Amino acid sequence: MSEYTQRMLARNLVTALLRTCIVIAAVSVLTWIFLDRRSAMVVWVGAGVIALPQIWLASSLFSRFGAQVPALLGAVKFGLSALLFGAWFVTTSDPQPGALFLGAMVVLVSSPVFYHLAAKHEDK
Repeated sequence: MSEYTQRMLARNLVTALLRTCIVIAAVSVLTWIFLDRRSAMVVWVGAGVIALPQIWLASSLFSRFGAQVPALLGAVKFGLSALLFGAWFVTTSDPQPGALFLGAMVVLVSSPVFYHLAAKHEDK
């Protein structure tokens, strides 16, 4: 087993996020067809609320302090997601929580699966 490097993490993360974007795009199109255009855009907002802190966490893991306090970084990631959710609900007159949480759930479920598949493919 080789050492897991920052380059491997970045490559697998980019692969997982690109595949997740494809799934989000499909869900967004279906939301647009069955609901409306605004709901389809809110799906992307929900996806971003989860994906942006995940990207920050991944980039922070190989920082100077990342290896020493990964639990703290995880807590900050969840805090950032909560802050972004709160900001969305406070600043938007029609937050559409169903579409927002749909986008968030798709990222929460699909990105780890795609990340695992990318890492598994790289091992071969």
